[in-house]
Amino acid sequence: MSLAQHKKALALCGGIILIGAGVFAVTGHSQSTKKVAQHLNLYETATISSLDVAKITDSVSSNTLSQVGEGLYRLNADSEAQNALATKTTVSDSGHHYTINLRHNAKWSNGDPVTAQDFVYSWKRTLDPKSKSEFTYQFANIKNASAIAAGKKSPATLGVKAVGRYQLKITLSRPASYFKQMLASTTYYPLNQKAVQKYGKTYGSSAATTVYNGPFVLKNWNGTSDSWNLKKNPTYVAAKTVKLSSIKYQVIKTSSTAYNLYQSKRLDAVTLDGEQTTQNKHNPDLKSLAAGRIGFIQYNEQNKIAANQNLRRAISLAINRQQLADKVLKNGSRPAKTFAIHHMMTNAKTGKDFTTDAYVKNTADHNPTLAKQLYQKALKQLGKQQLTVTITCGDDDTTKNIAEFIQSTVSSTLGLKVNVSAMPFPSMLSNVSKGNFELNLTGWSMDNADPIQSLQILSSTNNSNMGHYDNKTYDQALTKSEGVDALKPTARYQDLLTAARTALRDQAVTPLYEARTNTLVNPKIKGVVYNKFNGSPDYQHAYVTD
Repeated sequence: MSLAQHKKALALCGGIILIGAGVFAVTGHSQSTKKVAQHLNLYETATISSLDVAKITDSVSSNTLSQVGEGLYRLNADSEAQNALATKTTVSDSGHHYTINLRHNAKWSNGDPVTAQDFVYSWKRTLDPKSKSEFTYQFANIKNASAIAAGKKSPATLGVKAVGRYQLKITLSRPASYFKQMLASTTYYPLNQKAVQKYGKTYGSSAATTVYNGPFVLKNWNGTSDSWNLKKNPTYVAAKTVKLSSIKYQVIKTSSTAYNLYQSKRLDAVTLDGEQTTQNKHNPDLKSLAAGRIGFIQYNEQNKIAANQNLRRAISLAINRQQLADKVLKNGSRPAKTFAIHHMMTNAKTGKDFTTDAYVKNTADHNPTLAKQLYQKALKQLGKQQLTVTITCGDDDTTKNIAEFIQSTVSSTLGLKVNVSAMPFPSMLSNVSKGNFELNLTGWSMDNADPIQSLQILSSTNNSNMGHYDNKTYDQALTKSEGVDALKPTARYQDLLTAARTALRDQAVTPLYEARTNTLVNPKIKGVVYNKFNGSPDYQHAYVTD
């Protein structure tokens, strides 16, 4: 769902979610691939919202763009940046300068060459305040990017330039050890200026108003369609490596429907809910994937009730996260200790996982006694004898089940009345973006293995900070981690710990679970790559055997 909306990341649990690089990959080509129809039937739990890089905020759209578009790099099975349109990357001046040479033979689906200027144009356009992009924070390491996004400098001052047609030079204001991985994000994809100017505000709003440079092109999407098709892109720079001829997607919000379609061989993959996972625990087609996503509750701190810290902590301590994972999700997801996930960073001195070091007692635990005490304090502070709050969430089965679990456990523990408002993802996204919510059940997907991936969205200046959390200590710690301490591993680790612990004490958000997904995949499908941190499938090299 994400909502943070906004996130690219987005997406709580249903369906097939974001693309990245993977937990594992099956390789080797069957000699019968030419005899078998190279077609897949897949699904998502929501429709595409946009294919405009400046407007994408959800996982479905980002997933689609990663299949119909191509950036400088793609992430491999270990989430390492591998050359896509880039051919050579030179880093100099202590990490402040990147010189990237591009392939000379890449083309857009309208016949234009893909050039360095396409990246320059795309990035400047996204950062321009007129675009109202929620992902401008991803460019923060590039010189002048933040000032441009804030309207304080012209996009022309961005630290990126094209040298000839096929060389890109990037100047960073603050180096980052993970910058190459960031460049693999769809937010950094290029744009064909001629097409954008031709279609204006409607660019990326339908298949017909978008141009493509990736493995596939999009068909039969009118902007609101509940089904669409991907067709092999004959002009893709590496078209010879693409084996699939087409992929048909349909929107399916109900897990039982998707499961039945998979069983009747009308879907080639299905993400299972808890009961289905139990039924298939010995099925050899079952794949358990780290989802690279944290599920959480965000609070609208511009709302008087949701802004009460004692109430937020009371809600957090009333929730039995182990029970949520074992009884509701039942897919291997684990209770969240902090606003980060396992295996993103370790303590160089002790070897402890970041999530262990960041833990703060009585912030993300199950402590009903303390929860009740804090709730009574909240009632007194608010001058109320009874409170009612509403949780906004997506309308897919998994998300609604989580919301109803929270509703039940919080209500029974505290006496707090909790309403659940489930709605289609686009509607929820719109409402949360406009501040029309009290509590929002959402999730955030990580692009690479670093705690900054989740912590950054709680910065007071981050466009995805929909709850309007604002803490100077938090902001200063993040600023140091991305600034003076960026290339000092030990100091940076401590900065990130300070931020994570501060957010927990403030209950800036209520971490719920580290997501995993259990998926059944047609055993005839080979060559799919799954991202180690978000578990999303990349079908660039996939193929079907007989």
